Amino acid sequence: MRRLALLFLVVTVPLLAQRSPYAPGTGNPTEHLVPWRFLEKDAEIPRTPVTLYWLPSSLEETKKSPMLTSHQLFDDSVRCVNMLIVLPTDTATIDRLGASGKLPMAVITDADGKVTRSVANVHGVLRALEVDGAMRAELAARDDAMYRDMTEARRVAATDKNAAIALYRKIWDARCLFPVAGTDAQRGLKSLGVTVSEPPSVQPYDPNLKVTKPTKKKTMNDER
Repeated sequence: MRRLALLFLVVTVPLLAQRSPYAPGTGNPTEHLVPWRFLEKDAEIPRTPVTLYWLPSSLEETKKSPMLTSHQLFDDSVRCVNMLIVLPTDTATIDRLGASGKLPMAVITDADGKVTRSVANVHGVLRALEVDGAMRAELAARDDAMYRDMTEARRVAATDKNAAIALYRKIWDARCLFPVAGTDAQRGLKSLGVTVSEPPSVQPYDPNLKVTKPTKKKTMNDER
């Protein structure tokens, strides 16, 4: 029985913990890594409710830092927190985030790109535990704000329809952070005559897909 359990672990763990070959990390494909992505210079940043920027002092730092394997940050990524690495050569982004001359550093921004929290290094080392704590505090504050908005929306729904709609929409727009509340906000909007829904998923283009011209079906007249 023990052998069977061991065999199950050997087979399933690699399948559950695969990582992209283009992501930064330790090189161990079976490790549960935070889904960090390198931010390309002048690239358009996706609009997400929360973005965590990791600004290392060197590229080498992205290969061995505890930031790569933080369980807290991995859980945060499931809540649609955007995880981006800004290379030291991207001085424009570093300056925009207020981190010039302060690397390594971590910065948290909202959907409008406004810095809400930052974590400085200690003697040249960015501590993953402090970044974890900053993210916990940020998401806890978001949860508290969402609860207040939901409570207020329900309170004023009967007397101030427009105010309730605005509050419900705010929760709906950030539904990736709190899916259950997002569903409640969707119901609240529907009760006020506003319908919102998830956009249809778009299948990625398959470059190997070949379109063939349909063949004409032969008829008895063609055979004659």
